[in-house]
Amino acid sequence: MSSKPKKIGAAMVQLTLPLSSLPSQERGAESLRASGAVKEALRQALDRCGLSRDTVADELTRLTGETVTVHTINNWAAQGKSDRRIPLDQLAALSIVTGDPGIARAALEPAGLMVLDKDQVPLYELGRITAEDKARAKRKRELWEKIG
Repeated sequence: MSSKPKKIGAAMVQLTLPLSSLPSQERGAESLRASGAVKEALRQALDRCGLSRDTVADELTRLTGETVTVHTINNWAAQGKSDRRIPLDQLAALSIVTGDPGIARAALEPAGLMVLDKDQVPLYELGRITAEDKARAKRKRELWEKIG
């Protein structure tokens, strides 16, 4: 991995960082491999949504402007087809069409990221504000102790 080139005189010098200094080096090899979990989440979302795969394919095509067929969806969901992955814009459309954010959750959880649906956002924000209030109150007590 390298950083921005640095101009020294008329020459450009490329600065490099040792690979071991990257935060990603703390993770194990293949620790972000989520394809199996994504395929399982897709199968579950398709089963739970109550729509035929034909209907899902038609809606994905309409929403993204890219042709999606039932065969494409079947390939995305097939455990043995590891080379068939869901494109990101299709992931968003799948979440909307199926009403299930589980596919995105399965894709992002290995990276330590969480997906919240719109009903969960106020709860998250309330928790964040509460944590900030507690931290401010603690700091306030510390300052009063220094003053008094």
